[in-house]
Amino acid sequence: MNDTKALTAKKALFGLQSHMGLLIAFFVLIAGLLLAVIGYRMVIETKALSIKEQIIDTTTIVRNEVIDKVRQPVRPTIDTLSQGLLSGYRTHEERMSYLPILTSMLDNRPIIACIYVGYGNGDFFMVHKMDSVTMRNSLNIPPQTAFLVMSIVRSGAEIKERNLLFDSDLQPVAWQGRPLSTQYDPRVRAWYQEAMKTSEQVETAPYLTPTTGEPITTFAQRSPDGRCVIGADILLADLSKLLERELPTPNARLALLRSDGTLIAKIGGITHEDDNKFRLLTVDDLSPVLRLAAQAYLAGQRGRGIDFNDGDQDWEVSLEEFDYKGEAKNAMLLAIPRNDLLSGGMRFLHYALVSMAGILIFCTPFIWLFSRRISDPLHSLSAQAANLHGCVCSEENEVRSNVSEINDLAGNIRWLQGSIRNMLTITRAISSEPDFNYLLERVLQETLSVTKADGGAVTLLDDEKKIILDHGSVCWKTGGEHQTTCLEWAFSDDANKPDMTLSTYQSLAQDMVMQTSIARDDPRSSLKHLAPGFADPQVNRLDAVCVPLRDRMSEHIGALVLFKSVKDERSGFQFKDVSFIEAFAATAAIALENQRLLKGQNELRDALIHIIAGAIDAKSPYTGGHCQRVPVIFQMLLEAACEAKEGPFKDFTLDENGWEEAKLAGWLHDCGKVTTPEYVMDKATKLETLYDRIHEIRTRFEVLKRDAEIAFLRAVLGGADEEAERRKLEKELRALDDDFAFVAQCNEGSEHMSDNALARLIAIGGRTWVRTLDKRLGVSQGEKQRMERTEKPTLPVREKLLINAPEHIIERGEKDMLDPLNPWGFILDTPEALYNRGELHNLSIRRGTLTEEERYKINDHITRTIIMLEAMPLPKHLRGVPELAGAHHETMDGQGYPRRLTREGMSWGARMMAVADIFEALTAWDRPYKSSKTLRESLDIMEGFKSGNRIDPDVYELFLRSGVPQRYAKEYLKPEQNDL
Repeated sequence: MNDTKALTAKKALFGLQSHMGLLIAFFVLIAGLLLAVIGYRMVIETKALSIKEQIIDTTTIVRNEVIDKVRQPVRPTIDTLSQGLLSGYRTHEERMSYLPILTSMLDNRPIIACIYVGYGNGDFFMVHKMDSVTMRNSLNIPPQTAFLVMSIVRSGAEIKERNLLFDSDLQPVAWQGRPLSTQYDPRVRAWYQEAMKTSEQVETAPYLTPTTGEPITTFAQRSPDGRCVIGADILLADLSKLLERELPTPNARLALLRSDGTLIAKIGGITHEDDNKFRLLTVDDLSPVLRLAAQAYLAGQRGRGIDFNDGDQDWEVSLEEFDYKGEAKNAMLLAIPRNDLLSGGMRFLHYALVSMAGILIFCTPFIWLFSRRISDPLHSLSAQAANLHGCVCSEENEVRSNVSEINDLAGNIRWLQGSIRNMLTITRAISSEPDFNYLLERVLQETLSVTKADGGAVTLLDDEKKIILDHGSVCWKTGGEHQTTCLEWAFSDDANKPDMTLSTYQSLAQDMVMQTSIARDDPRSSLKHLAPGFADPQVNRLDAVCVPLRDRMSEHIGALVLFKSVKDERSGFQFKDVSFIEAFAATAAIALENQRLLKGQNELRDALIHIIAGAIDAKSPYTGGHCQRVPVIFQMLLEAACEAKEGPFKDFTLDENGWEEAKLAGWLHDCGKVTTPEYVMDKATKLETLYDRIHEIRTRFEVLKRDAEIAFLRAVLGGADEEAERRKLEKELRALDDDFAFVAQCNEGSEHMSDNALARLIAIGGRTWVRTLDKRLGVSQGEKQRMERTEKPTLPVREKLLINAPEHIIERGEKDMLDPLNPWGFILDTPEALYNRGELHNLSIRRGTLTEEERYKINDHITRTIIMLEAMPLPKHLRGVPELAGAHHETMDGQGYPRRLTREGMSWGARMMAVADIFEALTAWDRPYKSSKTLRESLDIMEGFKSGNRIDPDVYELFLRSGVPQRYAKEYLKPEQNDL
């Protein structure tokens, strides 16, 4: 403590209390100002952010109203009606039979005001929903009326017009009002003429209804036979009301345009009345800022946060464009005054400054008292810190301060800094050691250096924490500061044996630090692991400290024992030494635990990878042991490349991390196969799914044969010549047997299908049979929904022998779609459907058993491999695993998949993986769908791959030159396959 007193001899000018009081007051002032400014900015930014979020919500709501509630329900409705029976109806009575369907559509689609049909001969049939108060009043419609039907039938020069009213139950309602139209001819209307020019749906520009003056727009579509045009009117008033509800701020401006600049909605509506006449508003009628925004939109400008000035104030404008399936583009023009973003900010700043001044005045006495309470305890802390100097002493620069308490601590901080420096040194040393076995010796060596001990030992418990591991190590200083010698020693669980194990057991059993001493004449002094401590003749005894090592859960993982050779009473372990050793033991325990956990994690990771690979191989008999054998070939190639002394691989090397990366890539190269359905992967015949559908075809042939026999019996009973009819029957049965045998042969897919065979298959499929049972009974919900795409036929129904039904098409869902701009760089030709299970479609496969959709699904396993691996949180040294594992189906000419990489875009490892994958697939003998190939046959095929630029020629030459095929064949192939 003498050094400490010397440091504090000179009195400081000011005490800690004065310094802290002034400092806290200063920081309160600065913090208040900063918080006021930051709060002001946050108010502005928060309000701006809130408005931006409202803009997004407004855009979403308006888009949903226009698309989801207008276009999406209207377009399918028109499309469905255009495909229906209305085009063929000629009379008023036939068209009235369709009334329930039309009224049901109007009830289920509130946005549609009316549906009508215009025919090529001038006929017109309309069903109008009576929910418009304006229309009811103008036509004097009775209150119970739900629908109005207008029917015009032309027969030569005669025109017969009907106007009928119905209630919600489609019961007629008497009406004395005036008719809606006289001599109405749909053929001269714009909606009819526009629809007749195209097979697609058309949407007219907004116009006013002649009866009520309400703004509407019409959707229309020509029927496939061109006989009529189906139309539907949409009221636009609801869109304008929607805009009024969705204003982000009270002063905002909002309007909706078509892509040609036609106004379809705005605040207050899109009509104007002059002299009892209504007219549609245009862009020129908009407010100045919306007029500017419309001009910018028509000039091609899009986006949010666009600055405008209309001459009076600044505006922030959003030009949002959306469409429905690439058609009928609409734009939302939204303008918000810049002043709306700044309101409230100045008011907050004023309140913040006033509050800050009041708080500062109120807190000044408390700051003074708080500073005093802090300065007093620091004297006690200084005295406690002085006791820490025994850990490690080092020279530090002298620290001076005007605060007297800081001067008291200066001397102690020097000692504390030295101890911390040593602690960090040993922590870094043991934490950076990757080898667990060497880590034990490293912990001892660094511990001896820091604690000034002469020797030490580390022992660990097993996983069950019952006994000490069989072996450990003991280290002794032999020379300089860092010169040590480490010996292997055996621990005994015999408590009667006179060695240091007894102290270890006691320390762990009692969960406390144990100290003991061994005199020179003690029998234990001659033990091999303790004898180095008595090498100096002046050593009287050996002091030992045993400290339990605990993990993060305070569980014992072992013990640390330190020895010190004692020559006199002052050279043994002191209390402060034991305290430091105990503190350091926690750091050493964490380092040891981390290494054990890391080792365990790596072992668990490898085990899981092997389980996944084994599961993939076990999933299908067609894959065999592929996932387990490809890594073997891959490793042989890597070893050959590392051993190469010349050629393209003379500089090829792999460090420990590189081998780990290669091992993981090899085992995981086909992990995406877990997503491939077995019935696709194992498809052995063309009609096979979860079962082979050839049995359904066989049953239909059996039905035709029974029908032929029944026809024979009926003919004989009807008086026909029995012998002639029998010959005819036998001929028909032979033809059916021959046709089925041909279909069954096509189903096998073992031969290439010629044009003649395909023509015969189509002809056989064109034969018909009679089905009397409803095929929608007893099927899954998904299949039933697909069947409902077509109208249910009346039974019995005659069907073709081989069909491609709509329910055979399984559409590709959103999760099965791949964005062309996907982040993985996949370049794939994606089929439109997920699966096509059409019978004729599958039987017509030219080669093999897979359709285009199924082949895409099988190839999809490599994209899933890449996606799965890139989603894994791999450490930095394993970031190359997805590239190595995911490129084994790429070819050197850029025609592979899924990224169509060329040779230059692939690493050496990826090219080697491709060769290993092909070689294993060719030589595999455990795949039931093919016979195994010999080495010579396999290498001949791979030679063709090399010539065709499918595999890397340098890797293939290394593959041959290093003898990998022969070494692999010796261990993994059948003896008869090795014909080299």
